[in-house]
Amino acid sequence: MKIVTISRRLLKNFQQDPEVLKKEGRPCLLVVRLKYKGDVLPFAVPLRSNISAVTPKGQYFALPPRSGTRSGNHHGLHYIKMMPMAKKYIVRYRTENDEFATIVQSVVNQNEKRIITECQKYLDDYSNGYRPLYSTDIDLLLTILKSL
Repeated sequence: MKIVTISRRLLKNFQQDPEVLKKEGRPCLLVVRLKYKGDVLPFAVPLRSNISAVTPKGQYFALPPRSGTRSGNHHGLHYIKMMPMAKKYIVRYRTENDEFATIVQSVVNQNEKRIITECQKYLDDYSNGYRPLYSTDIDLLLTILKSL
């Protein structure tokens, strides 16, 4: 798992889903081998600075707060905003000389199994009909991705 960003081209195509986070350059965690409806696919899980304090714990993985994280909110990997991915749309995220990015990558590395397990559980629940409010439409995004 590594921190990446998503290409502008793919984000533009994914705009059909209003829940896709459109901020260009947003760091995401690339989780390479997750199962969804019989396929094994990579998914990008966005890092968000201000996940609401009332968000259920199963919908995100908490990371150390950023400077922009408001009091009471969480900084973390927001599972309900994950997107299916293809290798050609992955852009390297530069972490050199970025102390905070190094800390985040370290926390991710130390919790790799947990993050993969929680991402997979979210996808299993999603494919079984549990679709939280404000979640991305994974089926729509897969259709778009396959058409490109």
